[in-house]
Amino acid sequence: MGFLKNLFGAGRATVKKKEAVTYKGFTIQPCPKNVAHGWTTEAVITYEKNGQTKTHRFIRADISFSHEDAVDLTLNKARTMIDSTGEKSFRE
Repeated sequence: MGFLKNLFGAGRATVKKKEAVTYKGFTIQPCPKNVAHGWTTEAVITYEKNGQTKTHRFIRADISFSHEDAVDLTLNKARTMIDSTGEKSFRE
C-alpha cells in the first residue's frame, strides 16, 4: 500500500507557505514542491508598474534536501535573476 500512496501523492506532509519577500520592488513568493528526491526551486515573482500587476513563474532545475534550503536557494536565485534581468522577465 505504501507504493500506491507514494504513487498518488497521499501521505505527503503539508508545508506552511513561506511569506513573500519584497526585493527591489518585486515580490517573491517561494513555492517549492516536495518531489521524489527533495524540494524544487520555484517561486512566483510579481511586479507592479503603471497600475498593472505582472507575474512571472520562476522554476529552476535545482533540488534541495530540505524545505528551508529550497526556500533559501529560491530566494537567492530569484534575487540574482531580478538583478540581471529586472523587468525584462515580465515582457510578453
